[in-house]
Amino acid sequence: MITIPSKVTGDIQPLDRLFFRMYKDFFRKISSFIILHSLPLQVHHRDVILKMHSVVYQQFQSPRFGDLVNQAWHLCGYTDESFDYVNPTEFSFPKKLTGHCDHENCDDRLLLKCGWCKAPLCFHHFYDQYHLCKIYLP
Repeated sequence: MITIPSKVTGDIQPLDRLFFRMYKDFFRKISSFIILHSLPLQVHHRDVILKMHSVVYQQFQSPRFGDLVNQAWHLCGYTDESFDYVNPTEFSFPKKLTGHCDHENCDDRLLLKCGWCKAPLCFHHFYDQYHLCKIYLP
């Protein structure tokens, strides 16, 4: 039996090393948007948290971000091959997200760019309408 020393899980657990930080940052961007724009949601309510995790996790399932986990394994020293990965937060929340929501007649403020189809989406069409895209556009 091997005992893992205390306070090293961030160094040897692949998801702790890279994935969870980016996941939390993505989640935080959406939560901040809700608070900043005074949207009628209570971000601390269980149903809101569950739905947010659902839509964020679905975005992270995009093939665009597949090498993120592979690179995490490499950074922990479990694999020799290094991978170039796309940061989900940087991709979905670019500094200049311009244009209009991908849905017709929608003039709402944009929230993000979909990790699957690259469509710019407002909060309503991403969260309220549950944008569970499976159409991957490289």
